[in-house]
Amino acid sequence: MSEDQELRELELKIKELESKIETLKMANEQHLKQNEVQILIDQILNEKEFALEQEVESKLSKQQLQLIKWSVGTGISVVAVCISIIRIFVM
Repeated sequence: MSEDQELRELELKIKELESKIETLKMANEQHLKQNEVQILIDQILNEKEFALEQEVESKLSKQQLQLIKWSVGTGISVVAVCISIIRIFVM
């Protein structure tokens, strides 16, 4: 083989390798973009779960406060009824 033919073959191989590298770069960029979308979706879902957790905590606190108020109100009512009954029978 002559040097010119060898040089042409090497140039063809280099061009072929460069095109393969470019194809791999494009595929890698697309893969990265898909991963970024998945990461964003995961972050949004995690934030939403956190929001739901806060909502549950808030509702639970409200219910506990309402239960305490109801218990105190019932206790006061029972004491008032007992005092009234005692006054009726004592007087």
